Amino acid sequence: MPELHDISLYRFSQTVSALDQLFEQDPELYEDLVGEICSDFRLAREYVLAIQQMSEEGADRSTLQQVDLHLKHILATWILAREVPIPLADGSFMH
Repeated sequence: MPELHDISLYRFSQTVSALDQLFEQDPELYEDLVGEICSDFRLAREYVLAIQQMSEEGADRSTLQQVDLHLKHILATWILAREVPIPLADGSFMH
């Protein structure tokens, strides 16, 4: 398992891009992945709950997009630190 100080900006950016791609190609699979991560990672779970609450309270789209980007950054850090494979829509995995 890599240490946080070993995570490069390149790998981080690749992971965020893979999350974006997964969300665009298979939103259900993306939600499953986020749910799995949230079951083990309190910060991600609380972010998801906060986004849901903000949405219910009528937060503007720009604000929700910004918070969603923060969530993806948190998810990417967890994925890289825990070496979680990202399922891709074509059935392969990003490692």
